[in-house]
Amino acid sequence: MKKFVCLVAVFLFASNIANAFTNLPQNKALIRALNKQTGKTKDIEIPVGDEQMFENILIKVFSCYTRPEDETPENSAFLKVNETNTSYKEELNSVKHGNVIFSGWMFSSSPSLVAMEHPNYDIWLLECKNDPNLPKIELPQSETQEMKEDTNAL
Repeated sequence: MKKFVCLVAVFLFASNIANAFTNLPQNKALIRALNKQTGKTKDIEIPVGDEQMFENILIKVFSCYTRPEDETPENSAFLKVNETNTSYKEELNSVKHGNVIFSGWMFSSSPSLVAMEHPNYDIWLLECKNDPNLPKIELPQSETQEMKEDTNAL
């Protein structure tokens, strides 16, 4: 009987930990870009799966997540940043195949945790949000099913 009680306690503890780190997919990322030489900043809204230029860099957002309102605020996005020596949008292909200066996850609460290291530019994630004019991003089926099962078990 003691083993059963311990097993149930471990299961409940593990499911609470899994629920504490629930990420909700969003369809738009708000990025702040900075040119360190001129001091120029720009807030850029980029839909998930899309890309935008800021001067000589191309920023692409692959995914963007936020936590539910009842949890500690956090936004995370997977980004890829390419650099070119031109800011002309006609040469976008050269940027896409150019020098990758950053590829990875960024977190809004800790911008220095995974920072883009570049002498001229800096970018950081401000927030992830849903735009009703864009398609809704859904969790993969396996994650959605696991979340439902965890909720039903409690």
